[in-house]
Amino acid sequence: MIKSEIVEVVARRPALDTEDYINIQKCWNEETKILSRDMTQTINFIENECDDDTFCWISEVFEDVAEITQSKEFVAAIKRRAEKVVDAEERRSVQVDVRYAEYAIDDE
Repeated sequence: MIKSEIVEVVARRPALDTEDYINIQKCWNEETKILSRDMTQTINFIENECDDDTFCWISEVFEDVAEITQSKEFVAAIKRRAEKVVDAEERRSVQVDVRYAEYAIDDE
């Protein structure tokens, strides 16, 4: 379920002009809502079904998902998945987003 929803949103994202802030924000809001809904399904999607391209696009909302869910398991999953991104430049970019997600978790 998550895969089809995310793929549909992510498919719209590359076509948007980088200055189309309203529609970019709409995509981010949709992605955040989908990924925050069920952490078990989200983690399964990230670890088993998410290709590198999709993973790189959804990395834009990792911090928001982490802040909303406060899921350390989510952050651990994206951290593990980031290490598997094949393209070195994309991997470094995603790892920055993962660090922001780590900072969004409240340490108790």
